[in-house]
Amino acid sequence: MQTRRRGAALERAILDAAWAELVEVGYREMTMAGVAERAGAAKSVLYRRWPDKFDLIRAVIEQRVPRLGRPAPTGNLRDDVLQVLTGVIARYEGLSVLTGVDPELTNRLRPEFADDAITQLGEAVQAAGMDLAAISPRLLRLPIAMIIDDLLHYRDEVDPRAIADELFIPLVESTTVTSSRKAP
Repeated sequence: MQTRRRGAALERAILDAAWAELVEVGYREMTMAGVAERAGAAKSVLYRRWPDKFDLIRAVIEQRVPRLGRPAPTGNLRDDVLQVLTGVIARYEGLSVLTGVDPELTNRLRPEFADDAITQLGEAVQAAGMDLAAISPRLLRLPIAMIIDDLLHYRDEVDPRAIADELFIPLVESTTVTSSRKAP
């Protein structure tokens, strides 16, 4: 007689089943019924936790892909930016596992992953005493775009120090200096 799973054991079984289903049939063909069958659980159990398959896959990714983390900014712009960029690289490398499984799903998730990093870069700029309002949102997205480009095209050359030191920090500093000169 099989023991009824509950709580963390049941959730882990469902998430493992969802990953296996995703790898086997792809996101487009994946169904909640297929995951439930593979996990040996009722569909209603899945729907109580995740309203649709995208939310279920998001939970699978949270389990399998390194989190970005949320350290408090120290006020040292370079250290804070490097910490964020290093986390972004680990997160996107984890997400790249999905690219082979389902590129459409990967493209749908990329912007969500970037939003938190962009927020953290803005917090780092503010903690360093710079005026965040003077910085274009495009500039805050630039390091993330560089990481994605490097990971897609130059996998061995992803260097958070180069992105921070040669690109992001000089642009942020020149933007905030220019902005302060314009102020009355």
